[in-house]
Amino acid sequence: MLKSLAVLVLGAGLATGAHAQGASPWQAGKHYFQIEPPQATTTGDKVEVVEVFSYACPACNSIVGVVDGIKKSLPANAEFVLVPAQFGNEAWRVYARALYTAQALGIAEKAHADVFRAIYVDNKLGQNKVTMEEVADFYSRYGVSAADFLATSTSFAVQARLKRNETLIRAYGVDGTPGFVVNGKYRLSGSSAGGYQQLGELINYLVAKESASN
Repeated sequence: MLKSLAVLVLGAGLATGAHAQGASPWQAGKHYFQIEPPQATTTGDKVEVVEVFSYACPACNSIVGVVDGIKKSLPANAEFVLVPAQFGNEAWRVYARALYTAQALGIAEKAHADVFRAIYVDNKLGQNKVTMEEVADFYSRYGVSAADFLATSTSFAVQARLKRNETLIRAYGVDGTPGFVVNGKYRLSGSSAGGYQQLGELINYLVAKESASN
């Protein structure tokens, strides 16, 4: 009888262990958080992966390589989108406007890593204080004039994106950078993922989760 009981207990333990091995390591409410209501995305049929960031955010600068790896690891049905936060000092608002201006002019992608380098390595742009004129002069090396950059920075399209940006970040519930959102439904961070090295695994898990639901 005792032997039979021991066998049952051992069998139950093995079954529980096997179930645990097959279970997802990621838990809602712990590693990622549901956004209610879900927010509209801008990537059509693709799963949207957003980084809420700022060029003026030192932590965002420190994980440029990690983020680049995440972008490269995304499946073909996912698209990475930058959303610049404006809730820091004045420099944050300048860099948010600068990013949307650069996107409107088609030079954002090739300048992206260089902006971080200009701030944190070369000290050519300020982290806490910077003007649009300084930023326009920096971006002029990418094939647009500083004058055109400044004119575009005050355009209706850029103004509208900045206004929507503030509303969207509040709706996401993101109050720090860098923060990440998958398909307008899930909010997460390096901290919630258990570290930046685990962040890519969690993002790809949520992308797969969304892909399976579509």
